[in-house]
Amino acid sequence: MGTVVGIRLDDGVALAADRRATDESTVRSDDLGKLFAFDGAGAGATGSASAIQEFGRRLEDELRQLRSREDREPSMGALERLASDVARETGAEAIVAAREDGSASLRAIDAEGGAVEDDVLALGTGAQVALGQLEGVDRDVSVEEADGILENVLEAVAERDTETGETVDVWTLADG
Repeated sequence: MGTVVGIRLDDGVALAADRRATDESTVRSDDLGKLFAFDGAGAGATGSASAIQEFGRRLEDELRQLRSREDREPSMGALERLASDVARETGAEAIVAAREDGSASLRAIDAEGGAVEDDVLALGTGAQVALGQLEGVDRDVSVEEADGILENVLEAVAERDTETGETVDVWTLADG
């Protein structure tokens, strides 16, 4: 399963996820992409490898259709609704990010499609450790500094959670 985190920083938001894929606590791969970048939006998913991949494909398709109708970046409200539907259908959990009125924000989407907004979010097998680490992070920094911060958080999680790998991807969205 692994761990996905999201954090609100001084001038935007950042998502991070490890790349480990496990099956019944057996490591299958350390190269599973769990972050998905779209025009003006992003998502990080956790769950089974197939659920994560299906979530990313389906959300990308839904956002492409939305953009063809509206010809603009998706709002957080629209992204939340789409991600909730896709999560419910795939069984994945996700943290999504988009801008609303120029300010980047985050939502955690559970496998039943429920959504929670917060400035610090974590999902997956290392979520409790990640939240503890994230609560101690200085958030009065720019998104340009997110890589090092979130890599350190997930490194600490990987030391305590065997399903979270040491290879980490980070994605950021600045306020705009």
